[in-house]
Amino acid sequence: MHKLIAALALATAIVAPGAADSRQLHRWGDFDWQIIRWAHGDCKIWFDSDGPPLGGGWVVLADNIPTYQAAWGALLHFKRLGACV
Repeated sequence: MHKLIAALALATAIVAPGAADSRQLHRWGDFDWQIIRWAHGDCKIWFDSDGPPLGGGWVVLADNIPTYQAAWGALLHFKRLGACV
C-alpha cells in the first residue's frame, strides 16, 4: 500500500530541488498538498489552501498531491532518498 501511495504521489508534478524559483512553477491556492523542504533540510507536508509559506528559504519538492495519505507517502519517499532530514 505504501508503494502505491508513493507511486501516486510521485506521479504528480515534481519540481527538481534547486530549481530557479519553484514558487513560480505551480499554482497556489488550489487546495492540494505539497512537500516543502526548508533551508535546513527538514521537509513538511503543506496544504495549499491559502498560498505558499511565508518568507524564503524553502523549495517545493512535490506538488499537486491529491490526498494527505499520498503526501505522507511522498514525504517518506523523499526521506528514504535522503532529500529530507
